[in-house]
Amino acid sequence: MDTGYIKEFVMLAECLNFSEAAERLFISQSSLSKHIKALERDLGAKLFVRTTRSIHLSGVGDLFLPYARKIADLCSESAIAVDDYTSRSSTSLTIAVMQNPQYYDCAKYITGFRQAYPDLSFSMVEADESGLYDMFRKKQVNIFPSYASFSGLEGYMFMPMVESSIVAIFRKDHPFADLKRVSLKQLSGERLLLPTRGGSLSNLIHEAFSKEGLPLEIVYEGSSIGCVDLVKAGMGVSLHAKEFASVLSRDTDVSCVEIEPTLSFVYGLGHRSPAELSHAEQLYLFHMKKYELR
Repeated sequence: MDTGYIKEFVMLAECLNFSEAAERLFISQSSLSKHIKALERDLGAKLFVRTTRSIHLSGVGDLFLPYARKIADLCSESAIAVDDYTSRSSTSLTIAVMQNPQYYDCAKYITGFRQAYPDLSFSMVEADESGLYDMFRKKQVNIFPSYASFSGLEGYMFMPMVESSIVAIFRKDHPFADLKRVSLKQLSGERLLLPTRGGSLSNLIHEAFSKEGLPLEIVYEGSSIGCVDLVKAGMGVSLHAKEFASVLSRDTDVSCVEIEPTLSFVYGLGHRSPAELSHAEQLYLFHMKKYELR
């Protein structure tokens, strides 16, 4: 007896319509009809009473339905259990990284892990902040770079790793380029180039200006590299993470200046409970614990 046919029987019993059931099962009506007939042959009895206008369960069909539902549920549960076991014992690991992974010492962390576990198959997938959120929600990734404020996700846990702040990035010929610190009030008169709209860093900047009652003249909200290119082109001043500025320290065309009051944030790893992670993911999380902010 084909368990797949039993699942199809359950669907047809719920719909009592061949066309609708076939559509939900993503098969043709003729295939569904053949499968039901095969199941009836195996059982030695008719499961449905068909007329030219309607279809309904026979006495045997009505009797068989609760058992069929249990069989279908057990098949689904067993498939999930096998998939979960296979995932947990996997020797491959996929880690999500945020765009511009050169920031926050991502390379140092990942290289250290690869050296510690060279036999693991390792790969990375890159996305912006909202993309990482979506992949985690869909369970496409279980560990991803995150901000402390990156919450609202079911099963989300956070490991703090870096405490940082926002700095201003000026073109070298800008009047503020040689200052040690610049105020939000001074920046409110500038054309601003900010991190991606709706992201944690962008929200932090918006909230800081709003709290001070200062206007924002935003000409761009997007990629980090795009911000720098626009700064060099004289299109405005970029506000970005200090780590990003440290990467730019060798760039003679721009200058990075501290902001007051300090706009601080915490960065780290978003992850599921260790009990929900595969063996390889648990190893990665354990490795990253040594960098945890305390």
